[in-house]
Amino acid sequence: MLILWLCAALTAIPAAWAQPDFTLTAPGSMSPDATAPGGTSSANITMVAGSGFVGPVTLGCTVTPTVAITSSYFPTCVMSPATLTASGGASATVTTYDQTPQISYTITFTGTDSTGTQTAQLNLTILSVSPQFTITVQRAVAPSSVVAGTGATAIVNVNPLDGYTTPSGGYITLYCSSITPLVTVAPVCSFSTNSSKTLTINGNTTVPSTLTINTFGPIACAAVYSRSFYAFWLSIPVMGLVGLGATARDKRRRKIWGVMALFVLCGAVLLLPACGNNVTNACTSSGSAPNGTTPANTYTFTVIGVDSNGVVSSNSTSTSGGATVSLGVTAPPK
Repeated sequence: MLILWLCAALTAIPAAWAQPDFTLTAPGSMSPDATAPGGTSSANITMVAGSGFVGPVTLGCTVTPTVAITSSYFPTCVMSPATLTASGGASATVTTYDQTPQISYTITFTGTDSTGTQTAQLNLTILSVSPQFTITVQRAVAPSSVVAGTGATAIVNVNPLDGYTTPSGGYITLYCSSITPLVTVAPVCSFSTNSSKTLTINGNTTVPSTLTINTFGPIACAAVYSRSFYAFWLSIPVMGLVGLGATARDKRRRKIWGVMALFVLCGAVLLLPACGNNVTNACTSSGSAPNGTTPANTYTFTVIGVDSNGVVSSNSTSTSGGATVSLGVTAPPK
């Protein structure tokens, strides 16, 4: 009897000392780590199998409020996939309700196999947030460098957050809030949607807008000859000589008058461009500035948006300075 008891005890000792043959880790925080009631948050959980891994590992997650509450609208958590047979990752998604109490919650992730259970934890805060929108760059400025007097374009996106919707009957205005470095003849920004005031957002749809950047170069001028008036009076001597030739009775005289009329006509044609008193200058202002040229430099533009209620794109005050694009400008050829 004693021998049987000892055998049972020795068999139970390894089981009591057994440790899970895998590790379970979570990222630094949920993404996002705070959300409004009705929102969702997620995290990627990693399982790494050890040398004696037997698997499979069953994954799970639970949500626990940090303070006692009576509400039944707890956030729910789902793991996908729910089982891992080798090292890999799984996605945990936490879903909240419109009635979920606005407090902090602890999200506990578990992995269990025949050797035991491993856990990891993260925190999630449910709070009331104001719907906002952000500006991001979809396509950088192209071309990235231009000659002064020409331009380039980029595409920016207006992204709604937390169910943002443009005010009824209103719109969002985009503009470049800053251009660096500061110069006298700076490049100018314009957006495809601002002239018609039609940039609106409804729901979770991202809206793109084309950003056009124009620079200023030398004003192009050309000489223009106003020939209409003097071309008219130069024909008067020709007509007089032709008239004299027509009234002459002698054939020889008519021939002389005709030759003289021909010489005057040829002279008028040859001298026509030389009449400089009627030359004017026509200057085109497209892509030009009357007070100078955009200096050669690399310019950085910060793009923000403001809706008709005064709501400003939320990332315009972030440490990254919001959405920015850059354009290089080179000096025009001399």
